[in-house]
Amino acid sequence: MLFPTARKPSFAHHYFNNFFFMCKQPDSSSSKETALNHMPIPPGQHERHALSFSSFLVTPFTLLKQLKPPHCTPRKILLLLLLTSILSFASLYTFHRGFRRTIQFWRGMAPLVLKYKYVKFRALTIDRCGEEELERRLNVYRETSAPALVDLILRLGGIYVKIGQVMSTIGQGLLPQQYIDALQPLQDGVPPRNYDEISRIVETSTGKTMDELFESFDEKPIGAASVAQVHRATLRPRKEGEEPVPIVLKVQYPEVAELFEADLSNLELATKLFAPENLEVAKSMRKRHENELDFRKEAENLRECTRDMQQY
Repeated sequence: MLFPTARKPSFAHHYFNNFFFMCKQPDSSSSKETALNHMPIPPGQHERHALSFSSFLVTPFTLLKQLKPPHCTPRKILLLLLLTSILSFASLYTFHRGFRRTIQFWRGMAPLVLKYKYVKFRALTIDRCGEEELERRLNVYRETSAPALVDLILRLGGIYVKIGQVMSTIGQGLLPQQYIDALQPLQDGVPPRNYDEISRIVETSTGKTMDELFESFDEKPIGAASVAQVHRATLRPRKEGEEPVPIVLKVQYPEVAELFEADLSNLELATKLFAPENLEVAKSMRKRHENELDFRKEAENLRECTRDMQQY
């Protein structure tokens, strides 16, 4: 970036001058590298070559090996590492949905885990409480953490709501009663998504418009859940002379499968920290929900059920 001579250089320009032009170009023979335009380098430092910012972003650790004293002080190296970390984190958070989902999960879960560990540590190590007093303190903690956990589940949505619904029904003996009671409202279901969003999902998945696929499509769903919702529709005949086919269409929300791996990995880690004795249960949920998200298996199960029922 070029600055007019009458204008005082900005802090950013001064920073790049003194930071990015502090070592020799790794490949000085390359004609493709484009140096950043900069203001005159102080006397005695003209032998330095401009460091390509694009190369720095792509291979920061390779370039770190090129940093040699005395120009590259420990402070500058630390600044370089800090800047690299910030840029990497910002890029991952912006462009990687799984990473962003993990950050959102632990931003809500980490305070709950840390407080749980602190309550147990203080009771057992500092105050040396008996089992009865420890349980009393844990019950106080659960009364406050259970609503916070449900709020986190509702904010994240997707598979977390599904798992919360399952645990509210089969969690007896696996979870403290305070959590089971707090999870009960999840049984009421979740609000459905609007028709425009559902039609976009169908059209993206099939490559055809709604009019090409259906003679009619009921915009109001029969039911909505945490991972999908169901609509009545009538398929257009594929061939001339065939009759339209009334169907029930189950539409899965696309982010559920996309974030499945991150969500279940986060759940397993949280279980390991909160209740390691239930880790196998958390792992079994992974297999169960993998099958539930494959609607082809669900359709085959329905066809098998229909065949069995037709015998009676």
